[in-house]
Amino acid sequence: MFTANFEKPAHLIFSALFFGLTSLVAVFAEESPPPVELEKIVVTPGRFTIYEGASARISLSKQEIERFPLIDNDVMRAGHVFPGVLSSDYSARFSVRGGEKDDISVRLDGMELYNPYHLQDFGGAVSLIGLELIQDTQLLMGGFPAEYGEKMSGVFDIQTRSPNTEEFSANFGIDLINATATFEGPLSEKGGWLLSARRGYIDLILALMDIDENYNPQYADVYGKFIYQVTSEDTVTFNGLYGWDKNRIRVDDVDNNLDSRYGNSTAWAKWRRTFGKSHWTDFFVFAGTSNQDRMTGKADFDNRDFRFLGSKAEFTAHLFDKHTFRGGVRWQWSTAQYQYDVQERQAGVNIYKSILADVDDSGNEFTAFLQDEWQLHSRLALNVGGRYVYQLYREEGIQRYEIGPRIALAIKPTDHLVLRSAWGIYHQPVSLMGIPVEDGIETVGSAEKAVHYIIGAEYTPADNFLMRVEGYYNTFDNLVGRLREFGRQNQVFAPPESGNARGLDVFMTHAVSGRLTWTVGYAYGVAKEITGGTNIFRQYDRRHSFAISSNYRFAPMWHLYLSWRFHTGEPRTPLIHTEVRGPNGSVIACDRQFGDVHSARMPAYHSLDFRITKRNSYRRWELSWYFQILNLYNRKNLDQYAFSEVVNEETGAIECTVEEEPLFPVVPTLGVTMSF
Repeated sequence: MFTANFEKPAHLIFSALFFGLTSLVAVFAEESPPPVELEKIVVTPGRFTIYEGASARISLSKQEIERFPLIDNDVMRAGHVFPGVLSSDYSARFSVRGGEKDDISVRLDGMELYNPYHLQDFGGAVSLIGLELIQDTQLLMGGFPAEYGEKMSGVFDIQTRSPNTEEFSANFGIDLINATATFEGPLSEKGGWLLSARRGYIDLILALMDIDENYNPQYADVYGKFIYQVTSEDTVTFNGLYGWDKNRIRVDDVDNNLDSRYGNSTAWAKWRRTFGKSHWTDFFVFAGTSNQDRMTGKADFDNRDFRFLGSKAEFTAHLFDKHTFRGGVRWQWSTAQYQYDVQERQAGVNIYKSILADVDDSGNEFTAFLQDEWQLHSRLALNVGGRYVYQLYREEGIQRYEIGPRIALAIKPTDHLVLRSAWGIYHQPVSLMGIPVEDGIETVGSAEKAVHYIIGAEYTPADNFLMRVEGYYNTFDNLVGRLREFGRQNQVFAPPESGNARGLDVFMTHAVSGRLTWTVGYAYGVAKEITGGTNIFRQYDRRHSFAISSNYRFAPMWHLYLSWRFHTGEPRTPLIHTEVRGPNGSVIACDRQFGDVHSARMPAYHSLDFRITKRNSYRRWELSWYFQILNLYNRKNLDQYAFSEVVNEETGAIECTVEEEPLFPVVPTLGVTMSF
């Protein structure tokens, strides 16, 4: 098997957390913000926002997120708190409303990022972007306008903060799994710079642990930002992001070892030209690389090398105080090389099939969008737009373009109530960097397609209270790829053809005072797909989810955060592990079989987490610390079921079982930071 043994042994990786109970953590706490004010009327449904400081449009402030009991203060994990988001304790990746994890577009300062995660052999446990770099973030879960494209389920749009232009400053932090250094300072009176570097040290922690298997994951990343105001109308910004991973797992086991290396880099420059206060243009030039060298077992390998460069231009204009017009064009050239040779065990039978793919291709693609957000009336707004995609490198005989119209309407019948609805067609092109070579496919076909139908209401009787209810129905067609289950069990592959998801999200938040805020979220969802003519539940069909949390400042500079989360189990495929006996009746082998795909479910999940933070300010420095406990009452939540084969070294007897692989047990952590 190639990837089956390594995608989710995350319980071993994250058990390293117990060795970081007293590690220093960079939690750059802020003063308690005033009561949270909530966003005014906007057209786009399914929008949640995290801002730096208080704002008239926020749902949750960044300061609140920083006080959440989160692993690594990961900005991607911060998105897990919202209803409709499906996630795991072990992964920073997430999906929304029945879609796949790869259906989420991650944008950083206007640039779409390719696979911005570390520890990809462990499910993408850490993102490349630290929360301390963030100015604001928007999560769009459906019905988003035409300016956002290329993905069909959601958008995670991140804006980094501006560098310190007053004086040079440096911050150093150590959290449970990373060490980080951040430097920033002025660049004359017209600009500034920021540089942040991070190195994960899970490999060092695991070296101290007494575990049966040899895991050695390493990773690092660097982010830099340079901003300079050339004139009063012209501002130039340069960004760069680089991530590196190396994993060596069970290197002495010739049948089940893994040796992998990943590199991911993107650099871009943006020139913003303003025309008065109501018009501006953004011009981008970008380039990047991504590579993967992955070998496992005796001969299996998966090597990928991608390069790309391009440019895009976007225009924004506020016309007659009634129209906000946006348009843009984008060109990208890509080149991709794949070398894929994997022996795959077929589900339900003891037959191995060799999957081969050898791709060396390059080509151009073009995208364009137009949209107009029209304030038809003080209580009525309309957003109409469309997106065009053209790929020159698609295989012969396939239509090379798609057009996706989108429309959203917002009505404000009273001062405290907003009604929203949206419809749109969303195409997710299969790029040269995303060919499903695991299926033996070596060419690019038509784009995947989703259609969103959304209706909802938002009630704000006061500036410090919000209640949002939103229903959705999404359809998925021309799906590419395979349903996958990873772990020590073999893989189950089932090519989906089409699918649908429907559900209801409810979200309420109330800033009772400057000292107390509470939040409640509930999501109901059903997601199905057609696979081989059979209608089954999708991997991310999570029927019920519920979360309640409270942030309380019980004394000056003291904060207590409590959170309880619950969700019903996702679908799973039953594992059948039977003994194969020899002529003398002894067990000589184990027969691994699968039941019907997604015919069973995982047990329900629930966890109580808390975190207490304290900040002390002195004349020239600050001291902040926190103490948190994840899974306070030590609930045994399960990550997966896995095949287990144990050989008695003395007798040679074989035991064939199916084991439960857990998520986090109770995890207490203590963190401290000093800022000068």
